[in-house]
Amino acid sequence: MRLIKWIDRLTGRTHDSKRVALVLGGGGARGLAHIGAIEELLQRGYVIHSIAGTSIGAIVGGFYASGQLEDLKQKFDQLSRRDIMSLIDLSLGLDHVASGDKLEELMEEMFEGEKIEDLPISFRCCASDLVSGHEKVFSKGPLARAIRASISIPGFFRPVNIDGAAYVDGSVHNVLPLNRIEREKGDLLVGVNVSGPDEKPNADYMTKNDKTTSLVQAIMAHIPLLRSQFSENYVNLGLRVARISIQNASRMAVQLTPPDVYAEVAMDRFGLFDYSQNNEIIDYGRKIMAEALNKYENRNHDKT
Repeated sequence: MRLIKWIDRLTGRTHDSKRVALVLGGGGARGLAHIGAIEELLQRGYVIHSIAGTSIGAIVGGFYASGQLEDLKQKFDQLSRRDIMSLIDLSLGLDHVASGDKLEELMEEMFEGEKIEDLPISFRCCASDLVSGHEKVFSKGPLARAIRASISIPGFFRPVNIDGAAYVDGSVHNVLPLNRIEREKGDLLVGVNVSGPDEKPNADYMTKNDKTTSLVQAIMAHIPLLRSQFSENYVNLGLRVARISIQNASRMAVQLTPPDVYAEVAMDRFGLFDYSQNNEIIDYGRKIMAEALNKYENRNHDKT
């Protein structure tokens, strides 16, 4: 065991490091768990020197990197369901049902024109370019604009046009960008995946769903074309296929770039738009990070 530790130190793999390269995955409201995960890391004395995120992971990561995570947390505490619907800014178009303009305006107001390269903590976020078909990793430029591109759910938010590119949600290419984080010798790679495999079988695509609480149904109720042309089974089928694809992509990301510490939220634990459960989701994020750190620290202790 002493030999292993000596080799690890010689090669820079120091297992007693408190410096963290943090990767935050996409997953809508489940990504509020990122807030709790960050709080747990900080409470235990870990120092986050670098962040990479996709979609909601880009939002939480960007606010932390700019020193405004507490402000973001308070914003979610204040938002009602009506406020959230207002921010979504319904605006039916050929390629979207929401413009996302109000959301971007709010972020621009909070970030005050801040640029990624000027942040006190290294930050990167991912988007997908519909024109080139390539992944885009934002490491400089306006923070609000980069995050808006990263969260642009295809078919829901209007794509973001920048310099001839049309950007949509980074989850299309990289739902958990473990391979995009800036690293330093001896740091810990910590990943928080909020699009993990379901805990239970899901048969929503097989049956008619009569619940009226989902955001998708609320939107469809206001758009006669969607209500008359598509059945709920059609929507459920498409959503289920997308969920499975995202789950598999996140699992592949972990296999290709294994993190030292890994926390996960199952996709069926919370819904994509369950922002009204913000406190519960944040607490859950704190819980899963505590479990992941306990596992890592116990493993590290055994090696000594």
